[in-house]
Amino acid sequence: MRFHPSLLLICTALLLPVAPAEAQIRASEPHTFTQAIDGTVFRMEYFRPRVRGRAPLFGPDAVVWEHTWTPGANWATKLAFQKDIEFEGVSIPAGIYSLWIDLDDETWMPKELFFEPDTLIFHTMGPQPAADQIRFPVTLGDAPFKELLTWDFEDVSSTGGVLALRWGAHRIDFDIKVEPSMTVLTEVEAAAPVLGTWEAQFAGPNGQMSPPFSIRIFHTDDGVLHADWEGAPAQDGSGLDPFFNSLDMWLLPGGAEGIFVPGEAYDGELRETWAGYTMEFDPIDGTSTEFQVRDDLDAVFLKGRRVN
Repeated sequence: MRFHPSLLLICTALLLPVAPAEAQIRASEPHTFTQAIDGTVFRMEYFRPRVRGRAPLFGPDAVVWEHTWTPGANWATKLAFQKDIEFEGVSIPAGIYSLWIDLDDETWMPKELFFEPDTLIFHTMGPQPAADQIRFPVTLGDAPFKELLTWDFEDVSSTGGVLALRWGAHRIDFDIKVEPSMTVLTEVEAAAPVLGTWEAQFAGPNGQMSPPFSIRIFHTDDGVLHADWEGAPAQDGSGLDPFFNSLDMWLLPGGAEGIFVPGEAYDGELRETWAGYTMEFDPIDGTSTEFQVRDDLDAVFLKGRRVN
């Protein structure tokens, strides 16, 4: 990942110790955070102004703002990501951008947020409109009071998240989608040989096998291959395993015929894949009859044979 030189300079400055003679207290202190979403890493740098009793923050009776305001203070707020993303449904190339908000000429309320390629800009010297800026209308919502201006990801999933700006009693939300690192959906032809009901057993030490239970593999119209567990025993023999028997497991294409990667879905959305695990079906000639699940050490974790 390549950062703009200005970002590297600022990052370096933030990490270096400050000599006592140069120590300073800022009214708006700097803040940096990173967030990874399915392999796409976001990094944000901004300064955090306080409300300091100023009210209202926006509108015709607000404190005086520049017409174009960086949502922060001091130097421009910056957002970097090393893969292409979708921001509010618009594709944005990987890179580093400064963020700015235009205020309405009459109402002095936030009107548009835009991405600016130039990142080394002081907050009172907002950029003029240009063809390479990417713009989005914004809606100012209500929120619990926040003294410090705060950027953060309010929600994160395997497909994206919600980046939120919060300050005072206001918030602005932005929906972000990332490029998937894995193929989630299975073609009908690849799913067909493994569909059906399977008798499965956990593989224990010294060749010991657990009591058998059922796994039903089915393919839905949206292209997801599911593995529904029923009657799986707890590993300590205390009864049924509440996790596996309630799990919405998805099987993701593993890059070769008959090989899939298990994943966990919640509320109909894939949240996590089993790192290093594979579900491997025997050589397929129309219909598979056996499978093994191998763990990240290549040990057999689960075995199954077709029932129907």
